[in-house]
Amino acid sequence: MNKLTYFLGIFSVLLLFASCQEQQPRGFGEPLREYPTQRATDNDSLVSFMKRWSYNHEDYANAANKDKHITFTIDSLKTGKTPIFDQVQEITLKVKDNNDTYHDHTAYILPLREGVGSSPTIADSVFVTYKGMTLNRIQFDESKSPIWFESLGVVKGFGALMPHIKKAAPPTINTDGTYSFSGFGSAAVFMPSALGYYNATQSSIPAYSPLIFAVDLYTYNTTDHDGDSVPTHLEDVDGDGYFDDDTDSDGVPNFRDTDDDNDGTLTREEYDKNKDGTPDDTDADGTPDYLDKD
Repeated sequence: MNKLTYFLGIFSVLLLFASCQEQQPRGFGEPLREYPTQRATDNDSLVSFMKRWSYNHEDYANAANKDKHITFTIDSLKTGKTPIFDQVQEITLKVKDNNDTYHDHTAYILPLREGVGSSPTIADSVFVTYKGMTLNRIQFDESKSPIWFESLGVVKGFGALMPHIKKAAPPTINTDGTYSFSGFGSAAVFMPSALGYYNATQSSIPAYSPLIFAVDLYTYNTTDHDGDSVPTHLEDVDGDGYFDDDTDSDGVPNFRDTDDDNDGTLTREEYDKNKDGTPDDTDADGTPDYLDKD
């Protein structure tokens, strides 16, 4: 059991992770490189790393080692251990350049420990511990005590990992007022630089660095940033992974807009009037009422 102070609804923001979800860092730091070229370079580096190294899977298999974080101390090429590359799943994320052109980037998810609960979306607020490293196995950050992150306020690759982790069982209240969690999930993401800080230097992270994050998920809160009854993860209308959709073109993205179609009726009043769990479409034109000015 981990004894954790549990503050639901209070979010701690770590400056190292702060980045704008709508646009990756670019235009400052080192000169900007073309995405396709850098994507290929980063992917080669990631694949080479994952084919060379295994990890301390025994620690994750042993239920007693709940405080262990990932280490890369076993060279699979020398020991015959199963390399990480043989254990990951690929996910594809879109990154926009300054011309709003999309570029697909591949990240790799490594399951570490099966959780017992449900998984958050890429837009939810999560209560986690984590460890961050570069491909030279140098750790640049770690939180051994759980911290709240709003997934839209972290680098894109970190947020994209969240749907691949299951939370813990409901916490147990200890006699001293702290909380204990059991059954939390863990996973790691190996991401190209475009899903991190790209050409921006961040303290000990050089520009154009692929990154690794290993994360333990204790719990999460579903977010509704504007309180309009539409969960934030559903406000990415075009499904491109960016929450910049602005249906009424008023300069306020839907996830921050209480009247998404600017028809004078608040979104919460026309989203699901009959409470059947699906958006209402009164005129059956295929556009839900809350996005349909007509």
